[in-house]
Amino acid sequence: MEKNKDGFKLWYAISFAFQLGFIVVFPIVGFIVLGLWIDRAFNSTPLLLIVGVFVGFAVTVYEVYHFLIPLIESK
Repeated sequence: MEKNKDGFKLWYAISFAFQLGFIVVFPIVGFIVLGLWIDRAFNSTPLLLIVGVFVGFAVTVYEVYHFLIPLIESK
């Protein structure tokens, strides 16, 4: 019975790590790509790329905070 419990903990940790990874990567990369695309469309390089980096970082911090709050509160 203990073996199943440890296996569950392992898969839970792996799932948690993947979710956290996606929460960190997608907003940053998405806003960088969006900033590059709009910069090319309006010929405003690198203004919106820089804005995209900051907005992506801010969204990432917000999402990670809300992702971790239930875990912190349950402990």
